[in-house]
Amino acid sequence: MTTLAIIGGGIAGRSLIYALAKKKKAYSKILVFESEDFAPKCSTRSTAIAAGRGVSTGHSDLGDLLIKGFEFFSKHVHDEKPIGIFPITQYTGATTKLDQFKLRYEKGSVSHHFGPLTFNQEIYLAEESAFLIDTNLYLAWLKEKSQALPLEWREEFVINYELGDESVTLFTNLHQSYQCDQIIFCGGAYNRFWGHPKTGRPIHGSYLEFHQIYFGTNSFSFTLDGDNIVYHAHSNKLLIGSTTEDLIHHLPNRPSLQEIYSRLQTVLSDKLPEFETGTIITGLREKASKRSPYHHVEGPIHWFGGLYKNAFNLSLHLATGIVDKLP
Repeated sequence: MTTLAIIGGGIAGRSLIYALAKKKKAYSKILVFESEDFAPKCSTRSTAIAAGRGVSTGHSDLGDLLIKGFEFFSKHVHDEKPIGIFPITQYTGATTKLDQFKLRYEKGSVSHHFGPLTFNQEIYLAEESAFLIDTNLYLAWLKEKSQALPLEWREEFVINYELGDESVTLFTNLHQSYQCDQIIFCGGAYNRFWGHPKTGRPIHGSYLEFHQIYFGTNSFSFTLDGDNIVYHAHSNKLLIGSTTEDLIHHLPNRPSLQEIYSRLQTVLSDKLPEFETGTIITGLREKASKRSPYHHVEGPIHWFGGLYKNAFNLSLHLATGIVDKLP
């Protein structure tokens, strides 16, 4: 019997513990470290849509992986019926680079509306099945479904580790130390703190969040030239964004969000809620080389990350593969 430490309690970490529970892996103890003070979860600071995004097989390894991941997640939703996952329609449109867009979305058509909203001009628009994730609900569900495991949760940040002959010692910000047999670092953008040279770089993202907004009884997601509107019907929440910048802080980019808001309002006939009534949410994603997720292993140490914008498409599929390889 061995002790396993999982560093990170976001979608990657919780997908791992869920996969461990499903596979009934035997550990004497599983320590899960998460710290909102030192490493806020990007999972709960994300527009959180799982969709195919017009990807087709045979063009790239990443594209093939994304399709497998979405199929795996779709089956998970169908079979397990997790709380916090809502089937929706993803509407994707373009006003620029239309030739490229139509190659990716061959089944699109010109439209004056999507869902309950209307355009003041014709937009080439494609539709596909997708899932909207209420991240707090879904992360709580993954944790609850893993309670058969010998889990111990620690609200601490791992600041260092020391590799010994027979175990690994973790040191935290609370001056605590823990001995483990295996460690999986899955802290997203914060993986870079733990010493592996091939982890990705942090990418800052921000979006506007509005509450008490009513756009009908059906949730939806709309993307136009990279700008997004996401509506949560179950909680009457509207998200508008999002920015993508090569930065390592959580300070919001208000000017860029204002530009996105203005572009969307210019295209829509419907009135969006006033910009000033929104709250700016920021998160740090991890973008690895060629946008490809990674799983590095060096002895008892694992690094799992690089999920970037595909975390909810890929986490469970990749986590299940990692768990299959654990002793």
